[in-house]
Amino acid sequence: MAANGGVKRSVADLEMENEELKLCLRVARRAANRGSHYYACPDAVEEEEDDSVMPAHGDAASHCYRRISDFHELDCRERLNTSSYVNVYLEDEEIKAANLGMKINLADQTVYPQSFKLHNIVLNMVAHLWNCPKPPDFDEYGAFAGAGTVGSTEACLLGGLCLKFRWRKWYAKRHNLTEAQVRAVYPNLVISTCFQAAWEKLFRYMDVEPKFVVPSKTTFAVTADEVREQIDEKTIGVVCILGNHYGGQYDPVWEVDEMLRKLNEERGFQVGIHVDAASGGFVAPFQP
Repeated sequence: MAANGGVKRSVADLEMENEELKLCLRVARRAANRGSHYYACPDAVEEEEDDSVMPAHGDAASHCYRRISDFHELDCRERLNTSSYVNVYLEDEEIKAANLGMKINLADQTVYPQSFKLHNIVLNMVAHLWNCPKPPDFDEYGAFAGAGTVGSTEACLLGGLCLKFRWRKWYAKRHNLTEAQVRAVYPNLVISTCFQAAWEKLFRYMDVEPKFVVPSKTTFAVTADEVREQIDEKTIGVVCILGNHYGGQYDPVWEVDEMLRKLNEERGFQVGIHVDAASGGFVAPFQP
């Protein structure tokens, strides 16, 4: 107890009370200044002490939107976006359709069956566009094998994992290994040095060794012979790029496929191809 009969307070208590008083003063100031300045929002004149932590009170919705739109100004204005090879212009209807998807968790097919039906319709359209053979279970599932992804990065990672898991079964059977033993083997993936940065995530986090093929500076595309030299029994697959992000050149997928068919037959391999068509997948089918 204090000498005057009051409760003795610690320095920490006083500091906490001081912060609370500061907050009350700030809120009162905001209320008093509301409508008395020429800024779009009173939040615009407030200085954020630390924008890396959750604020003690919220800002106006208009101010939050303005701050976010300022961050996107250079990213989403296609005339100023000179660092990307991707067309970032969207029509109003595309934006409206994308906004509808914000309320949908497409991973939960049971809760959003109609949205997943739309997903399969698009999937089938792409499969027919590329003349994919109809799978034997098409009548059961009503769709080709495939899945919509957030972007090409997710597609590369999932495709790489599929190749890795398929290779594991083949390699374990070939060398009579258990599942635990085959996990200790370090596989590799053959890819052009023109690869997109997403593949670095596969190499680093999914335990896959990259085996690079350096293309000619005149073609910016690999050759089947160069790819063949990099393949061994630990190769899970070959990546052919359909439109690299330097000049849009295509790797010779048909020639690599023909080479792999012969090599697999000669050595008993089952090396497949992942076509990274993030740039050319919706362009190549319409080219002569």
